[in-house]
Amino acid sequence: QNLISTLKAETSLYETRRGDDMSMEALSTLTGNLLRTGAFFIVQPILGGVDDEGSHVYSIDALGGTTEEEYTVTGSGSQYALGVLEQEYDEDLSIDEATTVAAKAIQSAVERDLASGNGINVAVVTEEGVDITRHDDVEALL
Repeated sequence: QNLISTLKAETSLYETRRGDDMSMEALSTLTGNLLRTGAFFIVQPILGGVDDEGSHVYSIDALGGTTEEEYTVTGSGSQYALGVLEQEYDEDLSIDEATTVAAKAIQSAVERDLASGNGINVAVVTEEGVDITRHDDVEALL
């Protein structure tokens, strides 16, 4: 929560000073820099969004390294989820199809990793904004 609050404040300051929205690349760099300071708990966030250059997904490791990806995972069950994504991801998926693939990936992690589970939050990021829905039952998304 502290990381998110800091990112919001820094983004607002950037946009006020420059009179322009912060790009996803700049936001991912800022996030990585903040993690490298060691001021935050060890986290491995995923950063996704849409800017003037299109849609972006960044994987940010615990030491602040950033990599732009087509898709990414994080957490203790990530190796299981990644296997599903590698097999089923296609850049032409509709939002509904992508949601189903994400649910399959989460289900794979939940079935094989004791620390994974407890529902799924689906975040759909478009140029219009972000829509987050909570689903307690992954099966319902399948």
